[in-house]
Amino acid sequence: MNSISLFKDLARTGFHTSIVTTYSVDAAFYDGSLHHRLRAYGSDNNILMADANMLQRAITETPESFGRAGTAYALLPISVPGAFHPKISIRLGSDAGCVVVGSANATAAGWGRNREIVGRFEWWRKRSDGDEDANRQLIRKAFDYVSKWLGDAGLEAVKRKLDLIERDATWLFETEVNEGPVELSDGTLIDLLCEDASGGPGMLSRIVDLVGSASVTRLVVLSPYWDAKLEGLLGLIDALKPNETAIALSAQKPEFPVDQLQRIPQVSFAGVFDGNDGARFIHAKAFVIETEEWDHVIYGSANCSDDALGLADLAARNAECSVYRRLPAGSGLELLGLDLSSTIDRSDLMEPTKELLEAKPGAPLPLGTIEAAGSSLRWVPSKRITDPEGAALVIPEGEFAFSPVRSGNYALDLPVKPRFPLIARIRLNNGALTSAVIVNDAVSLTHAAPGLGDKRLRSAFAKVELEGGDFLELASLAAIIFSETPESRRKAAKAVKSIGRAHGKGTEGEDEHVVYDYDSPEAFREAMSASAPSKGDSSRLNFDDPDAVNLLRIILRGIGQADNEDDALYRDEVPEGGDGNDEGDGNTNSDPPGDQDNGGAQDAPPREPRTYRRDEAERQSLDILKAVDCFEAYIARLVADETPPPRKLTAEVCFILRLMVEACRRPLVVKEGDKKDELFALDLVPKQHDRDRAFAVRVGRILQRLWQGNKSEPSLLSRISIGQHQTEMPFDCFALVALTRWALARSVMAMTSSKQAELAGFVTKGAIAIWKATQAWPRLDPEAELEFVGKLDAALGIKADETDNLLRHYVELNQQLESR
Repeated sequence: MNSISLFKDLARTGFHTSIVTTYSVDAAFYDGSLHHRLRAYGSDNNILMADANMLQRAITETPESFGRAGTAYALLPISVPGAFHPKISIRLGSDAGCVVVGSANATAAGWGRNREIVGRFEWWRKRSDGDEDANRQLIRKAFDYVSKWLGDAGLEAVKRKLDLIERDATWLFETEVNEGPVELSDGTLIDLLCEDASGGPGMLSRIVDLVGSASVTRLVVLSPYWDAKLEGLLGLIDALKPNETAIALSAQKPEFPVDQLQRIPQVSFAGVFDGNDGARFIHAKAFVIETEEWDHVIYGSANCSDDALGLADLAARNAECSVYRRLPAGSGLELLGLDLSSTIDRSDLMEPTKELLEAKPGAPLPLGTIEAAGSSLRWVPSKRITDPEGAALVIPEGEFAFSPVRSGNYALDLPVKPRFPLIARIRLNNGALTSAVIVNDAVSLTHAAPGLGDKRLRSAFAKVELEGGDFLELASLAAIIFSETPESRRKAAKAVKSIGRAHGKGTEGEDEHVVYDYDSPEAFREAMSASAPSKGDSSRLNFDDPDAVNLLRIILRGIGQADNEDDALYRDEVPEGGDGNDEGDGNTNSDPPGDQDNGGAQDAPPREPRTYRRDEAERQSLDILKAVDCFEAYIARLVADETPPPRKLTAEVCFILRLMVEACRRPLVVKEGDKKDELFALDLVPKQHDRDRAFAVRVGRILQRLWQGNKSEPSLLSRISIGQHQTEMPFDCFALVALTRWALARSVMAMTSSKQAELAGFVTKGAIAIWKATQAWPRLDPEAELEFVGKLDAALGIKADETDNLLRHYVELNQQLESR
């Protein structure tokens, strides 16, 4: 048996994510030691999952130990019928993965004092030892096991962490999950036995299936804890019918439920680990099932108890994870380092001094999870809370009543932004007080785990999306947003092919990672012709660039996918029984879109805009003009290149259109002393022959090149690739078409009301031609499009009568198009 230093194992780079599960909670150890070391070696995206009852105990006993919980790492309480008992450490990187499964809790005792057993499985893209495929499968299996609870948590911060994993560890999701044991290069078998306590067959049933019909010559059990009546041990003996059963106990302190010995008269006892450090507590759990041909070894978190293993007619109550190995006969005990030659007489057995591993009766009711974003809090009740109505948040500052929100959860706004770490309980309507939890702060956790991609973009996105920053400030990052070049795309494509070859996929001249696309938007529309017009409710995008995903999220937050509650931050939700407003736009002061009779717009409440010094406003205005120039130069580069433009171009076009409309409709407020003035970065229509500052002119020029092209060059968007895996119009494509038409209608409306008749006619003619070009893409549902447009207007604080006017221009443009 090889010795593994868990501390040294953490001192390796190459991993950006860590997920640790534990039963016992030692906050000071994880917070101050493990988490510190994880971050020191590059793992910023960290999650600690702990048994809800044990977490409650730790919060009660040492609340001061949770210094970084909920802000630097996510802390999730997990409730199951018995105990959440797996001990797993998962680390993931863009080119590597590592899983440690065993008996060691994330505590000082588990990692230092106790005698524990763990198994480590690694995969590195650039390493090959013959077992890399098996290890990848085991890593994927461990991740799938814990991600069930992560998904059920209902936290925006955890969803973001899972999104980061999906984006930045793509190899994991290209890995096929093993359903049964996999063969290693030495001919032995390996698997993970994962029990989620959901009521299915327990681990005992799976062990019996793995042993099959072979006659068991000996059963060896190493377990520090037992159920009170030895039902787990008796269940094993009854199911396997071994010729001999041996129990391995500490040679220096052989503890066992002595009062139950009469139930196992044929069982023998052996003393193990009687050396210089023989006084160390043996916390390892292992089972060796010997047959004539094979030894079946199970080690990990599962004690020999009915709660952990289940029985033939009883499902397990604990969540457990153990490693299974099938080895040549006679090698199982050697693998575990167990020597059974020293027997223990029954009269020398000692009553246990440590408590048995059982769910403790009378534990406080688990409350579920609570998440904060600013001063807004959302509560996701646990399944054991049957009547959450009328509940109140209990924190040191007082009690605050929750209100239901549309997602089926509960929310409230605190009078001031809370201080973290924040410990909270829930008082139910019957007066009962739930267990305590650490509140997870979505803003801090996003900053703590930015993921891969450009750090400057991540910081700016987080500021706008989570802290209510000004959308116009993103203009200063245009050079970064529009920085992709044909050469960088070719390098990326080459890297993808290299990844495919590294995975052993495809044959020479054929790569399974090549994306097969529709030949054109027209071909895509033809493929979609049998489908209903798009309503913008698809959750799929045509790209997976992490920065572009976040950019689109910011642009259209609270506007598109209104029925997809999971994609909206809960702080935009409105309590049931409120004023009936829809979700806001994600700015500091949300502008509610209102009723749908006028496309979703209404008179927005007065905003409190940010004020600028004169030099700040002029610099901001200049940044916006530079951003438009930068985008025009960007699409010129794309037009000149023969390769298809990047798929993320849809998000980038949405960004520049939204930015340009904001720049000419939302003024920069300049404050000099007691006087206030307004400055617009762009004009709606040309002033004093300065056409380059006019929205109507600039947006028309950009859209013409994107949608129409000219005699010497095709339109850029006619060359964008759309994957054939799409079975409906991707949301970014819906948003692109809708935003284009919105910008066109705004241009026509602005010029119609101006005194420049000749230019107005030119703008209208060009708008009609571009509008017609958008019809080469799949159809949009008219009602969904108008609702989308109304919400775009509402996000800018545009009044209902002006939105009505805009929608009339929609009708007129469509009529003019139909008459041609």
